[in-house]
Amino acid sequence: MSNELGKSIKHLRTSQEFTQKQLAEGICSQSMLSRVEQGLEIPSVLIIHNICQKLGITVDSLLSLSQLDSPLIQLKKELHQLYVEHDYEILYTHLHKKTLAMFEINSQESHYYFYLGVCELKYKNNNQNGITALEYAFSLSKSHSDQALISSYLAATYYATSNEIAALKHLNHCLLFLNKQDFSSEFLPAIYFHVALCYGFVADNLTAIEYIHLGIDCCKRQTSNFYLTYLFFELGVLFIRTNRKQTGIRKIKFSLELSAYLDEQFITAELSKRRKEDIEYANNHIN
Repeated sequence: MSNELGKSIKHLRTSQEFTQKQLAEGICSQSMLSRVEQGLEIPSVLIIHNICQKLGITVDSLLSLSQLDSPLIQLKKELHQLYVEHDYEILYTHLHKKTLAMFEINSQESHYYFYLGVCELKYKNNNQNGITALEYAFSLSKSHSDQALISSYLAATYYATSNEIAALKHLNHCLLFLNKQDFSSEFLPAIYFHVALCYGFVADNLTAIEYIHLGIDCCKRQTSNFYLTYLFFELGVLFIRTNRKQTGIRKIKFSLELSAYLDEQFITAELSKRRKEDIEYANNHIN
């Protein structure tokens, strides 16, 4: 039990980017916290309570995180899997009051509002509701990588709705995170993709292409398909915009073949519709 508890404390500490010294300050010695994280010592109830307060979670949340079969962990895994599979329709059906209550009890509402915001954007096609949910998720999040991911969605959506000031605020937040060159987040390809969209909205197509390539390279580095289809499709669109029509059409075709191969039904349907629009644009405006 002490070993699992220590692992959970360490996971929460590192995910919120606390050093051992910062978390231990005012609670216990750094050496004691180190022993707790290694499973060598069981902390007192008071120490556990104070650690949880500093981490912004409940004691029940910490204890549940220490169990492999805790309801919260199972819920987070399920929602995460639906998100990475882009199955927004099913994800949306899971975002009911019981789900919100589970996150609220464990002081992790930011996850709920992030998923809700993405579903509003991608499934319900409601930009304003998506922005409202994502802004709330951003205000609640304590993780830099999660904030960058949320900002990437917000920046692109604000550009799409012609709110350039709000878009720049969130775009700058993303760029600051990317400049740290922390490649550990599995969501980096999505951040690169949305940053590329932002530059595309202001017709800086060459910079957009650069970020698309960074996103594709990130997928290769992480051996991940997450957002890879979107990245190749958008690369095709950007090639068309920069008068490389045939190369662009080939990239778009490849992205749809990749989406079908990966069985990404939602993405295949979305991009098939966009393909027709983008190729019509290319045929009408580009020789």
